[in-house]
Amino acid sequence: MYQKHCDQCHRSSFSSSELGGWLCPVCGKDLTKYPFFDAMTLERIHIKAIPYHKKIEKYTFKHIR
Repeated sequence: MYQKHCDQCHRSSFSSSELGGWLCPVCGKDLTKYPFFDAMTLERIHIKAIPYHKKIEKYTFKHIR
């Protein structure tokens, strides 16, 4: 479980995925580029950012004949 802290409303937000956008559920601020923290230990988690669309491209077939 991942956690991010919103600096606008000062609330925590939780997610089980590191992919895709991340909006604060309270105020709607975009938290996508904010650092991830482990929800249990509050230690910062360093995740290698892979754009979502590039990851999906690996698993799709462009031309099927």
